[in-house]
Amino acid sequence: MNNTDKATMDAARRMLQGKIDINEVSMMMGIPVEKLKPLKDEIDEQVRRVYGNLDSYDFNEPVLFENFDDTGEDEDINSEDE
Repeated sequence: MNNTDKATMDAARRMLQGKIDINEVSMMMGIPVEKLKPLKDEIDEQVRRVYGNLDSYDFNEPVLFENFDDTGEDEDINSEDE
C-alpha cells in the first residue's frame, strides 16, 4: 500500500468516525464498500468497548461535567490563584 492509499484510507476512517454513512464514504473516496466494511466494524467495536455502546450522538441533553458548580465557584481553584 503506497502513501496515497494510506491517506485515502485514513480519510475514510475519519469520515466513518464522524458518522458519515459508509455508502457515502465509498462514493466520495472511490473505495468499494466491501473494503470499508472491516474498517467500519473496527470503529463500531471501539465505540462499544470504550463508551459502552454510547457516543456523543446518543445524548439528547447537554453533557454534565463532574464537579460542575453553576454558581461560578470551583472547588479546585483557590481564591488566591484568581
